[in-house]
Amino acid sequence: MLQDKKIALITGAGDGIGSAIAVELAKKNTHVIIAGRCLSNLGNTESKIAKNGGSCSIVQLDMKDFMGIDRLGLQIFKRWKKLDILVSNAAVLGTLTPLHHQKSEEFIEVLNVNLISNQRLIRSLDSLLKNSQNPKAFFLSSDDANPKPFWGAYSVSKAGLNHMVKIWSKENYHNNLSICIVDPGETNTKIRKQAMPGKIFNDSHSPVTVAKSFIDLINSETIFKGEIIKFK
Repeated sequence: MLQDKKIALITGAGDGIGSAIAVELAKKNTHVIIAGRCLSNLGNTESKIAKNGGSCSIVQLDMKDFMGIDRLGLQIFKRWKKLDILVSNAAVLGTLTPLHHQKSEEFIEVLNVNLISNQRLIRSLDSLLKNSQNPKAFFLSSDDANPKPFWGAYSVSKAGLNHMVKIWSKENYHNNLSICIVDPGETNTKIRKQAMPGKIFNDSHSPVTVAKSFIDLINSETIFKGEIIKFK
């Protein structure tokens, strides 16, 4: 029964790590709301979930659509009244180039998707998470949040994301909302291939492997307050 399941929202769930987490999480008595820009990619994730006997809802959403993020929170409230798990995974890379070469429009777009949209998610979903008995929020980040030449907007956006999530965690220090930042390491995803063309990844760096580690983290009884969890 759907009403007996936990409710999880995963952004960037059309492919890569987001899709793999959605598939694995749906096996664990969780109804997953899969959000992403590409409807056909979301359909592929939905097919994998259904094949394993899981359930999901598809939300076509561009993370630059801030009003759409607001509406998503309202729709989750109307249908389920709560959100048990948030996995904020959607991100874009932008061009790897010296800062003074990067187009202003692209710099702003990367910040909007990787950073500003997460503030809108927090704003839209905070009360829904607190309606859950055991709420958990995870934000995918990267070691590239450290100052890294030529990674410009991406590095800035992830550094800002880490800082913002830690602030939100401090604001929720005295409740049971578990909040953490996850660095999955170098993983065989579209963004990593874009950044490192020609790099060969082994099975230990596959999205499915990362997703299984993620499920272990979700199942942990630890209440995190802004820690950065790095997968090996």
